Amino acid sequence: MIDYIKLSSRLNSTQVSDLKNRIDFNGSYNESTGEPETILPNGKNVSYRSTGWTKNMKLELFPNGYIELSGSLHKYFNDGKHNYNQFGRKEAEIALKKLIEVSGLELPCFKVESVEVGVNLMPTISSDEIINNALMYKRKPFEAKHCSDEGNYRQATLSEYWVKLYNKKLHYEIQEYDIGHEILRFELKINKMRMLAKYRVFTLEDLMNNIKQIALDLLPKTWMEVMLYDPTMNKQKKKQ
Repeated sequence: MIDYIKLSSRLNSTQVSDLKNRIDFNGSYNESTGEPETILPNGKNVSYRSTGWTKNMKLELFPNGYIELSGSLHKYFNDGKHNYNQFGRKEAEIALKKLIEVSGLELPCFKVESVEVGVNLMPTISSDEIINNALMYKRKPFEAKHCSDEGNYRQATLSEYWVKLYNKKLHYEIQEYDIGHEILRFELKINKMRMLAKYRVFTLEDLMNNIKQIALDLLPKTWMEVMLYDPTMNKQKKKQ
């Protein structure tokens, strides 16, 4: 159901101190001046932040107390290792409870900045056959993408959300996990929370209270607007 999530809030000095006692944070400093700085790989200076990790979950803390937390809740549930098994609301609540205990943060009150809602499907044909024949979503062509976490995948990029398809079985078998069956991941990454306005989702608590209905509403509707070429058609003709 939920996979990647990005949350934000502002902490007071007591909360910042408590968090740093629980999780190690690291930042970069200018060797000449000793002042904190953050420089992107392209050489651009950006607002300084210190970074901490708890398993696969990333925390970025700014000097004014603003904090962002991001990562896959599904993977966090599995000790930060994988997200190929089924993951529903019950499992998400277990993962969040653990994350709250580790960080000491009042996560239910955090603002939701971005969220991935998806489902693991087990098709009767190869996942790659489906992915390679995904032509477009609405009028937006699917593009071939690659990232270290998900491997090769197809994505249709819209201004407020992305639609993604990838072969989760292949990705984890490369890492020597024994999957045993096809897993096609179909995912909706929501980048603008206006898309969830009718569900009145502002905080993580709001999201958890509405996530089942959001998934039931959005995933089937989105899938119905994916244009696919049916790769089984030619096989059926050859049999006739």
